[in-house]
Amino acid sequence: MIKVKIQNAQEGRNEPTFRPLLMVSNMLRDYHIDITESDSYDYLFVGMNDFIDKSQPLQQSIDYGLETLSKISGDYLLFDGSDSTSLMGAYEVLEQSNALFLMKNQKFYTREEYATPYAFNKWFFGTGSGLDLSYDISKENWNKIKFSGYNLGYLLPQYRNYQPISTDKSIDVCAIFQAIHKENYDHTIRNDEHYTKHRNGLWNKLEPLKSKYTMLTDKLPYNEYIENLRKSKIVLAPFGMGELCFRDFESMQYGTIILKPSHDKVDTIPNVYEDGKTYIGCKYDWSDLEEKIDYILSNFNELNDKLNFNLRDQFAEKYSYHNLCMHYYNLFSNLTEVKNG
Repeated sequence: MIKVKIQNAQEGRNEPTFRPLLMVSNMLRDYHIDITESDSYDYLFVGMNDFIDKSQPLQQSIDYGLETLSKISGDYLLFDGSDSTSLMGAYEVLEQSNALFLMKNQKFYTREEYATPYAFNKWFFGTGSGLDLSYDISKENWNKIKFSGYNLGYLLPQYRNYQPISTDKSIDVCAIFQAIHKENYDHTIRNDEHYTKHRNGLWNKLEPLKSKYTMLTDKLPYNEYIENLRKSKIVLAPFGMGELCFRDFESMQYGTIILKPSHDKVDTIPNVYEDGKTYIGCKYDWSDLEEKIDYILSNFNELNDKLNFNLRDQFAEKYSYHNLCMHYYNLFSNLTEVKNG
């Protein structure tokens, strides 16, 4: 039995980071993994709350993480629970510490893609932030960056409660989302402006289209929002601070076609994003938005069933609790083989 301790599991960003693992903690025992509170353990899981401090300048955050980790004896894994492919503040700590792995919810497909500098190391934020980061990742360190085996789709069990897919939808486009983020900082540098540029840019693209489509853009109480989401043919799901969005899974639950920027750069486990099969992808700058909306509406009867059922089928298959447990069974099996070798 592999014994795992999760350090400070309920503190700050550690809580959503480790929530899926704690949800399956009893099941994991059937896969020879025991999550324990004892100080007698084989591996320590360290969440981002304990090695990243985004309220400090980046170098001070790195120093904080390394100081914290220097007090740990034994084997440990770092968990960056952020919802983007960015390695900001986490890769530096991996590179300079004794961590076995850095666990990520999602990342680029190849290490070479990290060589281009982006604002906060988020490709979808562009450049010009005052904190544009790139990484020259060695093969050795790339092999240390592993998938956590979960992402936003595991956080809320109600996503599995599928509702009937309506064929009588009176709303063309549901575009209810927060466009303007309050002032926000990563490592003392403002990041909200990049978030707002993308999302507010979508609203600007939609404004001249309001006479062409029936469209919802005004914020509604949650229950009203959900009812209108169900009645919508298309939901627009812009990126936020990360590429995956809770709206993606709400839309799956209520049977609404997802139109969002392409996920072609984003690798994650589980991955249900297949352009043209489970969602419709568009360009990040929204330059082909009208074309994509017209395509969906012109082929709605076909796509309504095809995309929604494909997405639900993939979600049911890939987001199983068995798969999550097997992910860690395989991770530890490979570790054991390496150590014994």
